[in-house]
Amino acid sequence: MAKNLSDGRATVGYSVSPVHRGRGFASSALQAVTAFAWTIPELHRIELYIEEWNIGSLHVAETAEYTREWLLRGHCEIGGTRRDMLLYASVRP
Repeated sequence: MAKNLSDGRATVGYSVSPVHRGRGFASSALQAVTAFAWTIPELHRIELYIEEWNIGSLHVAETAEYTREWLLRGHCEIGGTRRDMLLYASVRP
């Protein structure tokens, strides 16, 4: 989990081997890291950045009760190409 605690934010990422996808591992891991993150008093927001085409990751975010907030055009460079990213977030309950 990358964090910007001075701003009360953290960014989480995840990856699952193709042979293990579709079994709920990423959703369980994201739920666990989110529960842990809320034990950090300075943290108020956790963000995920997901490419639009990544349906599996979108499902993981939604299963873990993250909310889709925005489409960020040309947000980051991956493999030499600027990519749009969807911003999903969870805010401290």
